[in-house]
Parts: sequence; structure tokens; C-alpha cells
Amino acid sequence: MKGKHLQMTQRTIYYAYVLIFFLLVSSVHAVELNQLNMNNPLKINLSGTLQTIVTKSEIDQLDEDIDIHRFRMNLGGKLNENVSFFTEFELGANLSNDTIWAARPDARMKILDSKAVSTSVNGDVYKQMIPNETRIAAGARYAQKDLGSDSRLVQAYVDLKYFKKFTLRVGQMARGSSYELNTPVNKLETINYSTSVGQFGKYVRGLQLKMTPFTFMKVGIGIDDSVGGITGGTNEPESKLSAGGKIVFIPWKKHFTVKVCGRHVPATEYMPDANAGIFGADFKYMGFHFQGEIYHLHVNPVNNGAKKGLKGNLCSWYVHASYMIPKINVQLVSRYNYFEKRMRDRKTDILKPPANYYMEIITAGLNWNFSPYSRFQIMYDMVDGDDNDSLDMQLELFF
Repeated sequence: MKGKHLQMTQRTIYYAYVLIFFLLVSSVHAVELNQLNMNNPLKINLSGTLQTIVTKSEIDQLDEDIDIHRFRMNLGGKLNENVSFFTEFELGANLSNDTIWAARPDARMKILDSKAVSTSVNGDVYKQMIPNETRIAAGARYAQKDLGSDSRLVQAYVDLKYFKKFTLRVGQMARGSSYELNTPVNKLETINYSTSVGQFGKYVRGLQLKMTPFTFMKVGIGIDDSVGGITGGTNEPESKLSAGGKIVFIPWKKHFTVKVCGRHVPATEYMPDANAGIFGADFKYMGFHFQGEIYHLHVNPVNNGAKKGLKGNLCSWYVHASYMIPKINVQLVSRYNYFEKRMRDRKTDILKPPANYYMEIITAGLNWNFSPYSRFQIMYDMVDGDDNDSLDMQLELFF
């Protein structure tokens, strides 16, 4: 009880600091909100994206009917040059249904180590089957669970700008470290997210401070205390306070960027503390687009949570390449994606069977922009293991 009381006290102090900071930095803009008039009108933007999909899969559990993949509605506005807001809702009723695949040598998620406990499946001896840890996640079939909440609300935040170099964002937003979640869904070049979404790339509630100290560099700091649910389930642990930082280098403006990010998650009563490192690069030129991200999470062996006996590593990375063919508006797309989870007992160094597997996914396909407000996508996902491949065809309309 003492530890829980201390945790609640720390969270109370944290919220107090956030509230005081927010009041101080927003007071200058508060007066400006009362100055809306004919010369300074409220500017509102409404947009949306509807994606319908049909999937032909070798996996029996996948629904092959025509489904609403995503139905996003966006409402944003500008109160003045320094204050703006943005909200995004998912209306497609896709509330991150569980997939049912288990992990064994011939399955979608493959066992890592022979030290795992063996079991018998239909007379054949396999390593310990791993409970499913993936979600459909409103268009993220291969995203890992993130234990989020409020699946209908994707984003809702306010931006406050200062001196043209500082922006304070408060609300629910995508973590700045994720290329995919910071890309509008009608601009995503693949139908499904990579495995980096969910475990690493998340929608979070908190605040972000963005700075542009130089033309060739951007810096960001983020503090969040809970996770949005559009990339995961509808339940969340009591506390998920974490803090992260990002530096983006811009060696070639509008064409080439490189990012380095880090995040620390303190220990709680339920979860061990962990440190994450992220590296990414994005290059665009003459119709070519190359992008890559690598995420590595180290679960610290020293912590005071209920899982203090764990140590381990999670790694997810992908490389993406595409080319837009001139004049016909057809884009060729490919991606290689790898995910690995390896957890061990702190004292014995023995693998924990339900949490040791890897996934390899190769995606190839094309996007056809047949009008300014519509797109047809077809993607083939080759997932390591027998009878795991899927063909997705998606029609997208946006305004």
C-alpha cells in the first residue's frame, strides 16, 4: 500500500506540474481567443477518409467479406496564427479485433528458441504455443497490442505556437517517433501498418514540445501518461507515465531527414521499467521514396513492479521502398518488416515460453490514384511460415 500511495503522490505532483506549466504558457494566448471578429474569423477544416477492403487469405480466421477498413473524420480549426486544434475520429466500428494465430514452427509467429517448453498439436510435437499478441487494429493487422483505450477517438489536441520556433501540443496525439502514425491514412503507401505500431508507435495522451533551433534541425520532447486505443484494445493499466525525446536532422530540405529518438518508461506496480531507442531515415526524390525505422526496447532487470523477475528485449524494424510512375499515377510499393520478442527470467536466464517469437513479413503491391479524391490499393503480404499469406484489395475515397 505504501508503494501504491507513493505512486499516486508522484502522479499527483506530475499532473500539478503539467497544469501549472500549461496555464503559464497559454495565458498569453487566452486574451487572443476573445478577439475573433470579421477581420479575424474562426477557420474550420473538415476532411475524411473511407477505406473499404476485401481480403483473400490463406489464414482461415481472416474474414474475406467486404469490410469497412477505416472511416476517419477529421475536424480542425485555427483560432488565430498561434492557436489551432485538431480532432480525428474512427467511425468504422473496427475496434481492434483479435486475430487468432498461435506461434509454432510452421505458423505466423515463429518460436525463437528450443529451450521453450514443447507441446503436442495434432500428434506433432511443437514448441510451446504462444498466446496471440496481435490486433487487426483499424487497419493494422500486424500491429502489436498496446493496451489502449477510447478506440473511437484517434486524436484530439491543441497547438500553441510561440516565437515561430516553439509549439506546445496538449491532448491525445501520435508519438513523434512514428513515421506511420504521423502520416494521414490516405497518404499511407501500404494498407497495413508495420509491427512497429502498437508496441512502439502509439497514440498517447500528454504533451509535446516541438522546437526548431536551426533550419537543419528539429527537436521534440514528449511526456505522456496513458495510451489511446485505436492501435490496440480497450483496457489500460493504471499508469503508463513515460517521457521521450527526438532530434531530426535535415541534411536535404524536403528530400532527406534522419531521426534519433529515445524513451524511458518508469516502473509501475504492474510493469517493469524500460528504455527504448529509435532510429529512422526518410528519403524522397523524383518519384522515389525510401523509408526505414528500427525500434529497440530493453526491459531493465532492476525494477520494483510485479514483473520484476523479467528481463529482455523487443525489436521491430522495416525498410520501405516505392516509386511513382510518371503520368499514369501508379505507385509500386514494397516493404520488409521484422519483429522479435525475447523475454527471460532474471534469475535463471531461461526463456519465458509465452513471450519468445519472431515475425517476418514481405509486402509487395501498388497504389493507383485514379482521381484526385480516390485511390485503389492492392497488396500481397508474405508472412514467414506455412499458409500465412494474404492478398488485400482496398478502395479509398477521401475529401
